Amino acid sequence: MSLDASALLKHAAKAELRESEKILFGHQVFSTLDSLLLDIHAMLQPRPIDYEQRRLLIEEFNSMAVDRFGNNGGFPTVEAFGSFVMDLFTSSSDLDLSVNFSNNMNNFPRKEKISVLGKLSKVLYGHQRKGHVTGVLPIMGARVPVLKVVDCRTGVECDISVENKDGISRSLIFRFVSSIDERFRILCYLMKAWAKAHDINSSKDRTMNSLSIIALVAFHLQTRNPPILPPFCALLKDGTDMLSIERRVAGFKNFGIRNRESVAELFVSLLRKLLSVMHLWGHGLCASTCEGSWICKKQWASGVGNMNVEDFLDRSENFARSVGEAGMQKIYECIRGSLSDLSRFAMRQIDSLELKELIFKSVDDLNAPKKEGVHNEVVQHKRRYPFHDAGTSVKPMTSKRPRYLEPTRAPDHARYQTPNPLAALQSQATSYGIYRPGLIFGSPQPAFTPYHHHRQRPVASLGAGYGSPPLQQNPFASQRGYGSYHQPVLPGPPYIRHSQQRDQQDQDYLFPGRGSSK
Repeated sequence: MSLDASALLKHAAKAELRESEKILFGHQVFSTLDSLLLDIHAMLQPRPIDYEQRRLLIEEFNSMAVDRFGNNGGFPTVEAFGSFVMDLFTSSSDLDLSVNFSNNMNNFPRKEKISVLGKLSKVLYGHQRKGHVTGVLPIMGARVPVLKVVDCRTGVECDISVENKDGISRSLIFRFVSSIDERFRILCYLMKAWAKAHDINSSKDRTMNSLSIIALVAFHLQTRNPPILPPFCALLKDGTDMLSIERRVAGFKNFGIRNRESVAELFVSLLRKLLSVMHLWGHGLCASTCEGSWICKKQWASGVGNMNVEDFLDRSENFARSVGEAGMQKIYECIRGSLSDLSRFAMRQIDSLELKELIFKSVDDLNAPKKEGVHNEVVQHKRRYPFHDAGTSVKPMTSKRPRYLEPTRAPDHARYQTPNPLAALQSQATSYGIYRPGLIFGSPQPAFTPYHHHRQRPVASLGAGYGSPPLQQNPFASQRGYGSYHQPVLPGPPYIRHSQQRDQQDQDYLFPGRGSSK
């Protein structure tokens, strides 16, 4: 039976209310669960070295891009986005990178993106033969062409795309939103860990991607009574440039202070909300963070089982477009199972340790940093260039007759104490008196101030990249008794732009034969 828009929204509200009344959790249960969830959140936090490793990798890829494509008015630059910029990553998270050739938002042709990734993959294949990186894999048939590579020294997997300005914008907006109320960031960590533990956090497997999970958390906090987050249309009122959005977000500081729900209450109610609308997605029910409420989008109701989470910057797009029918069934099996485990915990049939194992599996495995050197084996790829078919991804192939490769040897880590491809030129550059702005030849300076509490974490200043002062700490933690996070502030934003100037003498010396800009 097809439901019209008003009937669909009323049905969703009634279904959520019925679900919330099935089992009532007592105050003591929520208090114990809250402590458990906050301990898990603390365990998921990245270490200072995880921030530093990713910052250095961004610098290295910036140098690589300039070496390969030259310097044209400060471009190309390599910028991070995704979980690292949102400050929602763990030690085992990938690093999303975008190679940008301009500051404007003009469409970059897909053919050009594939060409750029093809040229970068040739460079990375050379590094792979030397044992510096591994797993180089261009995937050109994806909706967004991407180049995957793993750094051998740190074990960090990098996903490189071209001109992914939308990804950068969304990441920054979610980062700004996390400053409104700290419960948003905590709940995002917990929901991502829960989804990863149950193997339902993979667009490749037709389940939820991380962006859809984060958007659902924001939507849930927008629809509480009273709301904890404002509708995103209020944040976009003055336009979509980052400075305007950051100023608007600052005006909503402590927006949800009247809502006294704990993290445990929000975690349970979010699972209940999703379960209550299980049969309504197929009728066009859509979670809209732009409006901060359920809406009806019939054009997305292409089949029962699809989840609808509206993109707040492009409302014609669906964050959860990758979720398939089989993936939807798996997601809801996990939701029902987790709510059942929480109910057994409320009735004291299982203890907190058993609940932790059932809900989050092994948290240590979820945040286990990759060991250095574990990716040092050389993967031999038979490559095909140029990329004749834009829809064909380059995959390892078995050749009939092995071609000659350089002898495989263990990488000399003493030569690569920092991931800087120009370190070998240090003595030569110094002897010639060359100064190259934006590059550090020596050992990196500490980017983090010491911290002395296991729940403290280094975070980048939201305003540092735009010349405005950092936002102040949300007082919600001390009021709720969660402890006070005295957050050390990084000297700059988590994405690093290459210097826009280069000494001509340096360019001529380091890159002979490229030609003068005269």
